[in-house]
Parts: sequence; C-alpha cells; structure tokens
Amino acid sequence: MGHATERPPVARPPANRHFAAGESRSTARQRRGNMTSTEHTEDPQALADQRLEAALAQTGARDPRALCRERLRALKDIDAAAFEQAIGHYRDRLVPAIAAGEEPFTAWVEYGRTIARLTFDGRTVAIDRTGLAREFSIPADPEALVLHLPRGGKGRALLVAQPSDPSPAQRATCDLLVDGRSTLAEG
Repeated sequence: MGHATERPPVARPPANRHFAAGESRSTARQRRGNMTSTEHTEDPQALADQRLEAALAQTGARDPRALCRERLRALKDIDAAAFEQAIGHYRDRLVPAIAAGEEPFTAWVEYGRTIARLTFDGRTVAIDRTGLAREFSIPADPEALVLHLPRGGKGRALLVAQPSDPSPAQRATCDLLVDGRSTLAEG
C-alpha cells in the first residue's frame, strides 16, 4: 500500500498584511509611516496605501476604495472574467503605478472607471458642485461627483467617485441617475 507523501503546510499571509497581530489601524499607520524608503520598495502595496492615505489627508477627498470594492463585488456576480481582469489591473497596474509615484487619488478614480467600463459600455462624466456635467478629465477633482453613464441612456449610472461633502445638486444627481429616485426639495 502506497503512502501519501505529507506536504508541509502552506504558509498563508494574514488576511490584512498591513497589521501585526493585535495591532490597531492607527498603530499600523504609524509603523508604516516610520518605514525607511528601502522598506517601502519591498512592499509596493503598503507604499501605495500610504501615498493614497496621505493624498486623502491633504485634499480631504473621500476614499475611493470602498466604491471600488462595492463595484468589484457586483462585477464578480455578473461577469467572472471581467472581475479577474479588474483584479489583474489592480495588481499589475494600479498598485505599481501609485508605488512608482503616480497621483494616487486620480489613479484610484481611473481604476473605478476601469471597473465601470468592464461592467457596461458607457461614458464617464464629472458633476461639479453646481450640478453641471462635463466629460471626465484627468486629474480627478476631489470635489466632483464622477458617474459612468450607460451608452444609449438606458439603465442606471454607476457611481465612480464622490466628494466628501456632496452639494445638493450632486446629491440630487446621484439620487436620480444612480439610485433611480426623483425627489424635489421643498423651497
């Protein structure tokens, strides 16, 4: 009778490799902030996260990662191949680009646009605080509401990025185009 060869256990990275066991988010940030530039180059993900967090603190922009995660979950449910393409883009393009010095907020908004384009064909617009829409352009404006509109005007828009404090016009636009609600404020 043949014996199965025992394989050594596979070492798996912790679920959140940026935190040491029992470490809080703020302690992890402080620890990463104290890293030398040599340590940063060893972990492009940590460097990319640190650069985004610094840009968000400087500009007051809303963190775009939560919207991207939400869009990725939805994409995974409707198109596994497109989901894998989005994950590959994150791993092979987004993180290395930010680690190499690309402006992190704009890079993340561009990644959100990539996910939106993989979800459906359309165009991306930026809505300013007055409610005026224009074609999206680089660099991303942290005060703009960024939506991906379906080609042909049928269906709901996808939220790509939103300001920390949307104006009433931006909220109304999001309510109508993303959520499908039409409400009028009493005046």
